[in-house]
Amino acid sequence: MAAKRLLLIPLTILSSIYLTADGGRLSPPLMRPRFNVDPGRIINGTEATMEATRHQASLRRRLNDGYFFGTGHICGGSLIKPNVVLSAAHCFVDQEIYDGTFLPKEDIIVVMGNLDRFEKANTLTFDIEQLVFQLEKFDLSNYDKDIALLFLSGSVPAYHPTIRPIGLTALTVPSGIVCQVTGWGYTEEGYSPDLLMTVDVPIISETQCINDSGLGQFILPGMICAGYMEGERDACNGDSGGPLVCQSQLAGIVSWGIGCAQPMFPGVYTDVSYYYDWIIEQISGGGSGEGSGEGSGEGSGEGSGEGSGEGSGEGSGEGSGEGDGDGVGMITFSFGLSIAVPVLLGLCHVS
Repeated sequence: MAAKRLLLIPLTILSSIYLTADGGRLSPPLMRPRFNVDPGRIINGTEATMEATRHQASLRRRLNDGYFFGTGHICGGSLIKPNVVLSAAHCFVDQEIYDGTFLPKEDIIVVMGNLDRFEKANTLTFDIEQLVFQLEKFDLSNYDKDIALLFLSGSVPAYHPTIRPIGLTALTVPSGIVCQVTGWGYTEEGYSPDLLMTVDVPIISETQCINDSGLGQFILPGMICAGYMEGERDACNGDSGGPLVCQSQLAGIVSWGIGCAQPMFPGVYTDVSYYYDWIIEQISGGGSGEGSGEGSGEGSGEGSGEGSGEGSGEGSGEGSGEGDGDGVGMITFSFGLSIAVPVLLGLCHVS
C-alpha cells in the first residue's frame, strides 16, 4: 500500500494550478489536507514495526475517542522530547468550517504506545498543555509554516517499553535518500487500517520538484518533496502531521499534496531542518511546556514526570543515533550537505 498523508490543499491554490494556452482554466485535481475528514492513506505500504516507530503519536478528537477508543484519530505526530510532540499546524484547523479557525487545544488528545490504534495496552494518553505555532501563523492559503509544537500535560517515562523520542535532522537531506512515512490514513482499498502502516519514499530535490512535477510555484521555503513521479506510493489524508523519517531521524512532517499517489504530484512535507533552530529554541525552554499533569497510561505506568531539563544527546554515524534523556538527537550525514538556513521567529501560544 502506498503511504498517504493528510493533505490540506487550499482551494485558492487549486484554482490556479492548471491554465490552458490561452489563459483559460482547466478543472484542477482535488487538493486536500492530509488529515481526517477523509482520513489519509498509506498507499502500497506495509505494516510498520514498533522498533522503527516508537516515536509515532496519534492526535485524536477527544469527543470521538471518548465514545470508542481509536475512532478519534485525525492526524499523526512525532515525540521529540518526553513531553513534546511535533506535528502539522493544519491538523488544528476546524475541518467543519475550514476557514482558518483553529480548534481549541482542549478538543485534542495525544495517544502513543501501540501500533494498533484500537488497542490500549502500553498506551499513554495526554492532554495538550500548550500549543505553539510560528509567530506568523500557519497560512491556510499556501500551507506555509505548517508546523506545530505540542507541549504535553505529562512526560513519557524514560524506559517506556514502546515509546521513545526521535532525533531531529539538522541538515538538508540529499535527494535520492529513501525515507519512511508512517500513518493510519486510508489504504488504497479505501479503509482506515487498525495497524500503523509505512511506505518508502525517496527525497526529490527542490529543483526537480519545482521544474518537473505539477507542484511548481507552490513549493515554498521550508517545504520538501518526497515520493515518486509516477505516483503509486504516497501518504494521504489521515497521515497529516506524521513523520517522514530519513536514516532514523525526523526529516519531515506530512503536510499537503494534490490527491494521493497521483503521477507528477509527489507528497509535500514541512522541512524539519529548515525549522531546526526554532524547534530547539522552544523545547529548550522558550516554550513554557513543563509536563505537570499525569498521562492516563494504559498498561504501562502513569506517564507522569516533568518535561523540563535540557540535555543534548547527539546521534552518531549515518543517522542512527538517538537523543537520550530530555535532549533531542542530532544527525550529521557522512557526505557533503549544505546546512539549511533556520527561521528564528517568535511564538504564538494557543490557550
